[in-house]
Amino acid sequence: MLSDADLERYARQVIMPHMGEDGQERLLAAKVLVVGAGGLGAPVILYLAAAGIGHITIIDDDKVSRTDLNRQIIYRDADIGIAKAQLAAQAAKAINPDIQVSHLVTRINKGNVKNFVAAHDVIVDCSDNADTRYLLGDCAHHQGRTLVFGGAVRMEGQLAVFQSSVAGHVGTACYRCVFPSMPDAKQAPGCSEAGILGAVTGIVGSLQALETIKLCMGQDSGLTGSLLLIEAGQTEFMKIATAPRKDCSCCGDDQADG
Repeated sequence: MLSDADLERYARQVIMPHMGEDGQERLLAAKVLVVGAGGLGAPVILYLAAAGIGHITIIDDDKVSRTDLNRQIIYRDADIGIAKAQLAAQAAKAINPDIQVSHLVTRINKGNVKNFVAAHDVIVDCSDNADTRYLLGDCAHHQGRTLVFGGAVRMEGQLAVFQSSVAGHVGTACYRCVFPSMPDAKQAPGCSEAGILGAVTGIVGSLQALETIKLCMGQDSGLTGSLLLIEAGQTEFMKIATAPRKDCSCCGDDQADG
């Protein structure tokens, strides 16, 4: 049951027909893992905390640099050299001191990914490297968890929700169905090589937060089985259908869950 303080804090969303007190209670009970506290992770973390996601875990092994400040809206010039995960957790608690926020200054790897993914309801991929993305994509499928993926570079963004082994969505595409092979630096240059406008990461991160909140409330995501492409230069959005691949090395016919 929501307290009087909860009802006041979340008043503007509890009155919405699709939310109500039951929806808010679901948010407060949810456990969300946010991997990456950079351009995408910053708005994700702030909006999840503000909405009342009850348990947020933040993972990032990086420290704030001056080049981050054009887009990573949690941080300030005085934060340069401090661990992002630590500062992001402090920012989330400053917005909403009643939720549980934990942070780890580490990197997702083969040795820890299973435990992190299995302990949370929704995984939000705000990472900035292909190795982490594929680890999260594969593990989310094998652990039956929902993955909210986002990416941004230059004036372009991508967003998708993967629930390939989640009840009600079994058989939809997994991350590796859509991105079967790891791209090289020329195919998918990073922000340090290609550049990025901060507002673009804000758009993608806000949409990741929105989909995560809907999922934690038990609502369907319109992005399961789809990939949303954003071209911010001309303000164009295009949603394309995705399909599972029988030859997928993660979820294909020849693969066994585990």
